[in-house]
Amino acid sequence: MPLDLRTMAAMLAASALLMSVALCTGIRARSAGGFMKWNLGLGLLAVGWSLVALRGLLPDRAAVAAGDALLLAGFCLQLAAVAEFGQQPAPRALWMLPGPLLFAVLLLLHSQAALTTAASLACGAALAGTATAARRLAGGGAPRHMLALACDAATIILLARAAAASFPLQPLPALFAASALDQAALVGLFITSFAASIAFLLLHSERSEAGLRRLAAFDPLTEIFNRLAFLGLAESQLSRARRSGEPCALLMLDLDHFRHVNDRFGRAAGDRVLRELAAALRGAVRAGDLVGRYGEEEFCVLLPNTALRAALEVAERLRATVAAQRLGALARAVTVSIGVAPCEVQLPGSLHAAITRAELALYRAKKGGRDRVAGPLVTRTQPVPSAAAA
Repeated sequence: MPLDLRTMAAMLAASALLMSVALCTGIRARSAGGFMKWNLGLGLLAVGWSLVALRGLLPDRAAVAAGDALLLAGFCLQLAAVAEFGQQPAPRALWMLPGPLLFAVLLLLHSQAALTTAASLACGAALAGTATAARRLAGGGAPRHMLALACDAATIILLARAAAASFPLQPLPALFAASALDQAALVGLFITSFAASIAFLLLHSERSEAGLRRLAAFDPLTEIFNRLAFLGLAESQLSRARRSGEPCALLMLDLDHFRHVNDRFGRAAGDRVLRELAAALRGAVRAGDLVGRYGEEEFCVLLPNTALRAALEVAERLRATVAAQRLGALARAVTVSIGVAPCEVQLPGSLHAAITRAELALYRAKKGGRDRVAGPLVTRTQPVPSAAAA
């Protein structure tokens, strides 16, 4: 085996180990997202490439079969890692059986052409599967395409190697020798393997950044916009309404006697009530409406392109929906009081002025007996007997 080819295989082994270290450094969430499988796959690839580098020095044909089998096992683990990253866990048979099966098959083959063809086709199939799994990932952008293209390129290289072995244009060298195509294939696999690992690292980095952005914008308990994010999005919505001249309205909701829920049933029950209320609000409003958690048990809903009369009707529907759902599966119905205010979008500070007016309306609804909707001009009352008794 030429020294340069042995050196290239050793470089592949070293690069696999270096990428493993890079992944450990760059990925913090190591228990999810396929990290463990991809990293273990890199370890198997490193051992497999090491055996490839030792071809000609290890006289046993089993060493050749073991090297190719380890490479296949490493590629299958990377396929399983991408599937797990996409939240589609791969069956264990996908990454546990192909390597041993290929090892057994290669031990039965006696010609170099058959050995090369079988190993190349098996590894190419695993890489093609990884490319397909990468394309099915939701989001990912450039790293997803980079991973798919790297695996596609490696697949093409291995298919070309298999075709050249099956239909050689010149006599094949001895078992432990290497052709020019083998050398070119190793160079291509070195590039594509490095690119695939970089792409997988970037996928994790993008997901981490998206998670941080979500934590900055969403309330972790209710999974709706937190106060800061709601105010920012509401300002943007009112700016659009100012240009279009469309009316907007704001609802301020507050859970009635929520402190009693926490005191009597515990904070866990109170948290469940808050989560279910947020889910009820999201399900009862339009896709373009903004729902946010404004305080501990206070919620805001911005209704674009909605006049005051329609906003009062929406508020009444929300009030009735909450009273009928028995949030938290408590024995006593949990109710909400709602204050409604129009947003005078043409005036400066319209959002904060609307919030102030909605809070005043909410105060009147609370003072009037709770489980009520109050607007700036009218108060509509439909008390629920059990809530009034509360």
